Amino acid sequence: MNLKELVTGKSGEKQFLLGNEAAVRGVIEAGLSIAATYPGTPSSEIGNILSVLAKDANIYFEFSTNEKVAMEVAATAAASGLRSFTFMKHVGMNVASDSFMTTAYTGVNGGMVILTADDPSLFSSQNEQDTRNYARLSNVPVLEPSNCQEVKDMVKYAFDLSEEYKLPVIVRTTTRVSHMRGVVEFGDVKD
Repeated sequence: MNLKELVTGKSGEKQFLLGNEAAVRGVIEAGLSIAATYPGTPSSEIGNILSVLAKDANIYFEFSTNEKVAMEVAATAAASGLRSFTFMKHVGMNVASDSFMTTAYTGVNGGMVILTADDPSLFSSQNEQDTRNYARLSNVPVLEPSNCQEVKDMVKYAFDLSEEYKLPVIVRTTTRVSHMRGVVEFGDVKD
């Protein structure tokens, strides 16, 4: 598949995607304005793809200095009413936790989605943790997709949920979901 099809693909079209590619299509369908990350497996492909497609999708994208900065870029955009997305591996959520907790407390105006990619069984990480506990601690919603179609759909839905409740929303994936492949049916792209 040509990566540009993640931007140009039409509603009803089906593609065989990696879970992380499905997340990219989800943010494109949601009408994302700003994305920021500090790369780390199992979420790395999202940033690699967005860095290539951002201009075509009319998205501001940056590789930030660290996860805390990426969280603050997304939170600032969401406070301003823009749809924002930050994503990181699970240990990156520890780095971003101060900014995350503040954002959960103050709330957002535009949809803010935080994708954290956990690494059960330590395939590519120095520790194992469950970032759903951050959702419990901060009283923010967490969505957990189990296949590629759900990744795309839940990432897209998370923006609406965030705007409805004026809170950031966590989408928690795992190594297996991020790196699995499956058929994904595209939906409409928000104007």
